[in-house]
Amino acid sequence: MMRGKNLTISLLLSMAILGGGSSYAAAQIIIEPLFEYPAPPEDMEGLQERSDYLMNHFWDDFDFSRTGAVDQNALNDAFNVYTTAMRYAERGVALSSVNTLLKRLKGNPVLLLQFTKAAEEYLYGPRATIWSDEVYIPFLKALISDKGVSEARKQRYKMHLDVLQRNAPGMKFPEIRLTLKDGRHTDFKPQSPVTIVEFGNPDCDDCRFSKLKLEMAHDVATWIENGEVGMAFIVADAVPEDQADILAQLKDYPSQWIAGICYGGDDIFDIRSTPSFYLIDRNGKIIAKNLDVTQAVNMIRDIKENSK
Repeated sequence: MMRGKNLTISLLLSMAILGGGSSYAAAQIIIEPLFEYPAPPEDMEGLQERSDYLMNHFWDDFDFSRTGAVDQNALNDAFNVYTTAMRYAERGVALSSVNTLLKRLKGNPVLLLQFTKAAEEYLYGPRATIWSDEVYIPFLKALISDKGVSEARKQRYKMHLDVLQRNAPGMKFPEIRLTLKDGRHTDFKPQSPVTIVEFGNPDCDDCRFSKLKLEMAHDVATWIENGEVGMAFIVADAVPEDQADILAQLKDYPSQWIAGICYGGDDIFDIRSTPSFYLIDRNGKIIAKNLDVTQAVNMIRDIKENSK
């Protein structure tokens, strides 16, 4: 067990649990743990084996019988360590661990809400250890179905569940209307065997860098130019006051790109970073989402290679 009243921020703690070292010497945030975090037996050497052990035993010393709230920061720290180990665990072991955890939270709406907040932080939000809809959605469903949680508190998580289910891989890309760079309006419909959809903003430096990387990926750029791969750049968070400025900047985008504004798109799509890339097939079904530009380029290359 890891003992001591104070533990450093969870990055250092998780490195210790997983058997690694750390060279971080920056100022440390001190968090008092809610319970003693487990450590795998010393004779366990494989990373997956150690991670599987943590999945099965991480919450053993947590007091699930308490009815009051715990310190949310301390719970978040524990959940961060838990999801760090989850990255290396066998999928079935991780999902079984989550299922067991939710069973132990049943009938305790206060703790269930706190654990769901922690799950949002580390499975869904911008500081997530991993983005995993597969793990986050069970927390959402458990919270929404719990009669002890008020409707007001459920609303945020109902929205998350709706967005995640609507944008899940295999689902049809939502029907949207775009205001194009020339001011025309059109319903977006993919025309190519596979289409890259980038959500971003022309003012965004990372979006400019992604545009450059796409243009430097000469094979992908050629496929876009000859229509084998579609390309759409969509501004999903625009307000009408900024339309003229945005459309003026979009005129500099390649003529083969569909570039435009989707008003209210940030409420329709699951967008967790800027820029964020989706891939969709010729039938408009989502292949993948929330990719960075490198992941999108590599996946397009794999799709093209497998289609030969």
